[in-house]
Amino acid sequence: MRDYEPYFTQDGSIGLYSYSDKDVFHSKFGALTEAWEKFVIPSELSDIDKNNIRVLDICYGIGYNTKALMSFYIQNYKINKKIFLKKIFIKTYNIVSICVDKLFNKKQKKLSLSNDTIDSNKKMFIDCLEINSELVELSPFFKTIKTADEIFNKFIPPIFDCFEFYNNLKLSFNKFYTNIRLKNRNEINELLDIKFNEMKIDKEYKLHPYVNYILINSLSKYLSENYPSKDLKKILSESKNRRFFDKTLIKYAKFNQFWGYNLSIYTVLSVFLHNIYYYYLSFRDKNVNFKTAESLFNVNFYINDARKTILNLNEQYDCMFLDAFTYTKAPQLWSVEFIAELYKKLSPTGVLLTYSNSVQVRNTLLENKFYVGKIYNEKLNKFVGTIASKDKSKIKYPLNSYEIGLCNTKAGIPYHDPNLSFSKKDILELREYEYRHSNLMSSSKYIKTRGK
Repeated sequence: MRDYEPYFTQDGSIGLYSYSDKDVFHSKFGALTEAWEKFVIPSELSDIDKNNIRVLDICYGIGYNTKALMSFYIQNYKINKKIFLKKIFIKTYNIVSICVDKLFNKKQKKLSLSNDTIDSNKKMFIDCLEINSELVELSPFFKTIKTADEIFNKFIPPIFDCFEFYNNLKLSFNKFYTNIRLKNRNEINELLDIKFNEMKIDKEYKLHPYVNYILINSLSKYLSENYPSKDLKKILSESKNRRFFDKTLIKYAKFNQFWGYNLSIYTVLSVFLHNIYYYYLSFRDKNVNFKTAESLFNVNFYINDARKTILNLNEQYDCMFLDAFTYTKAPQLWSVEFIAELYKKLSPTGVLLTYSNSVQVRNTLLENKFYVGKIYNEKLNKFVGTIASKDKSKIKYPLNSYEIGLCNTKAGIPYHDPNLSFSKKDILELREYEYRHSNLMSSSKYIKTRGK
């Protein structure tokens, strides 16, 4: 974490500022909001009529795109109540049967669910690509602070909003909460121009409480007994970082380690387990319990250069999130050759989503035979990213003739990375050479000639 500075974004989620790249991992307006609006909602994964959905998250970072996607999936998952009740009945019956067996030495017939009654719900496979192992391991522990509206509505139901006193009280509470809640250092606020006059987040843009626990379990399987490592625990316990991490999640991860169980006093362990289970893992959600939610996902991590990883993946993905640093800072992941590999791995009806509106990025997609369009945000009434697909019907807002023409100017000259092995410096220099020797019209001249 020496190279990164955590900061609270305006929707209460946490972003990271990279000192080495002199850039932010997430929008100052909201890391979580950006994940929902630029990746999850435009993906339209709920419309996919497949039992097994595959997603590729390129540049996982601290996982907001994956977390938001999992939250969306859990929220939209409806458990078959008849089957759920039948499972409970069968389980209860079988337990009673075992007791009868022991008491009377008489074997009772055991019940089981027939194949035709088993709930065949969709399962999501998420492959997460990231080169920085430290960020991946830290990702489940970042907290999302509650907004003033969330806290206020918890104690005073919105049914009173028809009364003037309700709105006045809410306004006063918002001002009070703004003064007392967790804050960034002044230097970070000034650097990122973050202002917290008010902090709002749409109700749907939430992280489901199960998500980070599922990720901890997935990382525990991936890293075995080494998660969390000693170095990770040190980072999580440092006083300057504590306010950014969730204490309960840290305790859960420590307990997950085998040695944690052996060294725990039984009574303390029982109380701890009860609290964890009651507050986070019990069947309090109306639609899904923790085990059912966890069974919906198979999350895999690939900690390596994404260019090497992509060559070894053999799956066809229904959705790809391309969330790398801007093309000037991470040209390796925006090159014609890398995008070509993504094209091969995308299913015939799959979609690739990115936050970038860059002419260069869009031209790179076009050169790889993608149909390319824009991601439209109804709330902001503007385009917030780019979508690409092999299926033309997936593109609701295609590039117009002006935008395609702009892609054919010098600004659209793409990066090249032969054999996916060039360094960042080599890729930038190669593109600069092509730019200087190109006969294409400059983007500025095109804009003056064509106008918008």
